[in-house]
Formats: sequence, structure tokens, C-alpha cells
Amino acid sequence: MTTETNQAVRSRSLVSLNLALLFAGAGGLLVISWLVLQPNIDPQWYRTALLLQLAALAGLVLRGLRRKTFFGQALSLHQSLSFEVVTQMLQAVSPLMPRRAFEKEFMARETGLPADQTGAWMLSRKAAMPFIMLASCVALLLLQGLHWQAGIMLLLATAALLYSFRGMRGSSAINGLYRHLRSTLAGLSIWGVEATLFVFATQSVLPHSEALLLYLLFTGIMEFSFVPLALGIAESAALIGLLYGNAPAALACIALFHAARLLPLLPLGALYLARYKLRFLDLLDAGLITRLVQTQRPAQGWRYSADGASDAPRLSVIIPAYNEIERLPGYLSEVRGALEQMDIDAEILVVDDGSQDDTAVYVESVARQDPRVQLLVQPHNQGKGRAIQRGMLEARGHHLLFADADGATPFREIQQLLAAADAGHEIAIGSRRTCSAEATRERTGLRALMGQMFYSFVNFFAVPGINDTQCGFKLFRRDCAQALFADLNEAGWAFDVEVLYRAQLTGYGIAEVAVDWHEVDGSKVNPVQDAIRMFIAVFRIRRNNAGFLRQPLGSDSVQRGYSTPLSQPEQLQESS
Repeated sequence: MTTETNQAVRSRSLVSLNLALLFAGAGGLLVISWLVLQPNIDPQWYRTALLLQLAALAGLVLRGLRRKTFFGQALSLHQSLSFEVVTQMLQAVSPLMPRRAFEKEFMARETGLPADQTGAWMLSRKAAMPFIMLASCVALLLLQGLHWQAGIMLLLATAALLYSFRGMRGSSAINGLYRHLRSTLAGLSIWGVEATLFVFATQSVLPHSEALLLYLLFTGIMEFSFVPLALGIAESAALIGLLYGNAPAALACIALFHAARLLPLLPLGALYLARYKLRFLDLLDAGLITRLVQTQRPAQGWRYSADGASDAPRLSVIIPAYNEIERLPGYLSEVRGALEQMDIDAEILVVDDGSQDDTAVYVESVARQDPRVQLLVQPHNQGKGRAIQRGMLEARGHHLLFADADGATPFREIQQLLAAADAGHEIAIGSRRTCSAEATRERTGLRALMGQMFYSFVNFFAVPGINDTQCGFKLFRRDCAQALFADLNEAGWAFDVEVLYRAQLTGYGIAEVAVDWHEVDGSKVNPVQDAIRMFIAVFRIRRNNAGFLRQPLGSDSVQRGYSTPLSQPEQLQESS
């Protein structure tokens, strides 16, 4: 069998095994729930359950902050927390996945950080674990009054810390030793805070020393468990209750704390998986790591696989038009004049989206005078997304720009987008929200408020890192445009979000360029109705496009993450 076939067989086997274990774990959860939630429960258990949930939430947040402590300004606070949610969910549902390899490649892809930096984080966390566990045992021994034993354990913890520095010395990434120390102390603090909260939450049913020992055993087992959700395995820590004659209470506390740690992962995982272009089934397949590597953008960008004619123009300008007889003439004249002034070899494709006025008649009259201008006519109104899709797929230029017919963004701004493309970015988009002293923006009233809310919503749920998805001034390299627009689902205003979502999934570089912009009368956008449609569309886009493994391993479109007839992009020679 070929290597690709072997990979596919191994991936399917791993998925099947993970699913079997996951169902077994779910069965274990039901049994535990039945054991704990018996009738006539003492009311103090409800207080204990609530406090354990608070302890689990504090632990989740603090673990995210630890990542921020290591990376500093290279990672935002939100990224740190959301990455922690994704990695914890992976560990919970798919422990057979090589977690460290996943986290290293996942973070490198999402942040653009070099692999040696994300690798240094993984090495630091692994190296710190012996010290954290031994230092935690020191606290336990002191609590039990075993002082000389605690002294010996402290010496062992110090040796483990020094040894961890030896292991990190080979990592010169981002001042590795100093960051390792900060991360190690942060990890110890997390265990300390969470253990304190656990002991406080269970003080009415367990002695302090037993509760602390219970927490340490549970947390250590959770760190190394190979059972989905760690169900039945993490609960084995409750066996220490036999030593204290308090096994039922110990089991109940562990089961409640276990459930408290898993509970937030369900809603937060649903929120963040699709944001980072993942599906739940992706987490069960080790082929995900290969796909993450394949879609990491090389430092110099993807090689341009030009497939057009040798005489293709440098630029194709696509202008969608629906009943634009009032606004199109002025902007089309501006475009033609600017292209002549800048001496850019270009074609202009006006896509008439089933207009009922004289838009098509006007464009035909201009085309007879200017051979650069072409008219493409849609049989009926299909939406802005479909109009631009047709223009993108029929254009011949090496770079393809779509620009709104209202001329809200002056066409001279094309020079900034072309400069970004020449710098190596596959996509350059105009932005009304990116800061620039030279750029001016004019928008007021309800449209400005709705726009601000929508941009924040889309940035959070779909396309992190992009401030303005809706500016009608976007430049694509030809091969990227034809891949992204080949099987577009969204026909209306939400197509921009889908295209950018797919671009991030594929690993294309997107440059957001500040441009001049002013509001133009005659907009066909209803601020309220279209905003509601767009909110709904964001979740539809996530559902239709999320998933690095939508195509089988070995498919020609593995780099795309979704169905496309084009072959995968090639890396630049320097990055091969």
C-alpha cells in the first residue's frame, strides 16, 4: 500500500478506537452520576459541588494565563485562554492523539510563531512537571506534620528544578531559561490555588490532609490518563479514602470535581473549535497533526502557480453591479482613468447581477470604446457573492481585485494592496478599521454602530485577527482566488466572511491595509435585517467549512481543507 493509504488506514483505526473508548467513558459518566446523585442527598453536597465548580473554572483560567506568562506579548490573553480550552478538550476526548505534537503545530499555525518557540513551551511544561509534583508533596507532608520527610522532598524538588533547567538549556528560543522559570512558578501556583480551593470546597466532608492528597492524585492522573474523559481512571484516586475510612465521600468529591472540570469544555469547545476551523471529529484523528503542518504558511508565502496565459494582464478588476446606473458610471470612469495614470496592464469585468435598469446597456456602450472593459451578465439576480464568484473564476489577471460599484474606496488605494501582494501576501484586503494616519473614514449613525458590533462578532466567532471583513475592496492572487471561490456557499453579503474563513483554513497570508473610505448614498444594505442575516450566516459558514480533515489524507485538496478541483499550493523553493 502507498504511504497515503497507510496513513488513512491508521487514521481510521485511531478514530474507531477513540470513539469506542469515548462511548465507554460516557457510560462511566452515567454510572458515576448514578452513584453520586442518589436521593436524600445532604444539602451540604450542593454547596460542595458549587465550590468545586468554581475551583475547576479558576484552574482553567489560570492554566491559560500560564501560557500567556511564557509567551508574553506574542500571545494575547484571549488566545492564551482559548488555546487552553482546545488543548484540554483534545486531552479529554482523544488521549491517544499525540497531544504535545498537536499543541505545538496548532499554536504555530494560529499564531505564526516559529516552531522552535512553540516547541520550547511544550518542553518547558514537560520539564516542569516533576518539580511541581514534588513541591506539591512538600506541602502535603508539612500539613501532616512530617517535617524531616518534607525537607527531603524539598531537596528532591530543588534537584528536579535544576535538572529542568539543564533540559531547557538547549532551547535558545525566546530567552528560554527565563521564560521556563516563569512558567514553572506559574504552574506551581496553579496547583497551589486549585488545591487550596479544592480543600476549602470539601472541608465539610473530608479532612484537609485527605482532601489535599486526593487532589494531588487526581490531578496527576488527569495529566497522564489514556482514557477519554479519564472516566474511571481519575476516580481511582478515591481509593485513598479506604485508608481514612471515608471512601464514599472521597469518591463523591472526585466525581463532582471531575464533572466540574469537564463541564465548561462542552460549551467552550463548541465555541472555539469552529473558530479555529476544527471539527470534533478532527480531534479523534491523528492525521490532524499532518494537516496542521501542511497548512502552515511558509515564511515567504506559497509559491505562485500561475496557470493563466502568458499574455494575461497583471490585474483584473471585478465590479459587481445590481441596478447601479446612478453610481457605476462615475466609479467606472475613475477606475479607467486611474489604470491609465498608473500604467497598469488590466482588464475590467463588470458583472451585471440581473439588473432591471440600464446598467448592462451602459457597460456595453463603454466596452465598445474601451477593450479593457467586459460585461458579464447573470441570468437573474443571485446575490453579490455569486456575481463576484463569476468574475473571479472568469478573470485572467495575475491579481484579481473586486471593488464595490459605489466607489466608497477610491481606486487609487489599489497601489497599497498591490504593494502588499508584491511583499508576498496571497491576499490583501482594504480595511476601514486598521489604524493609519493617512487613511480617512466617514461613517456615522446606526450603520457605524451595527458595523462595530458585527466586526467584533465575526472576529470572535469566525475569522480571528481580521478587523474588517466587509470592506468591498479585496485583492487576491489568481490561484488563491480560484481556489477560494470555486465552490462558494454564501451567495449574499456574507460571502466575504466565508472566503476569509477558508483563506485562514488553507493557510494563506492575509494583509489588512488601511484605506480611505467614505459612505455613499444608495446603499442596498438594511442595517438591521442584513445584520441579523449575517449573524446567522456566520454560524452557517462555520458549519459548512470547519474541519481540517473534510478531505481524506492523500487527497489533492489536503492543503485546502474543503472541496476544490485545484491542486494543493506549492511552497516557495526557499521553504521547501
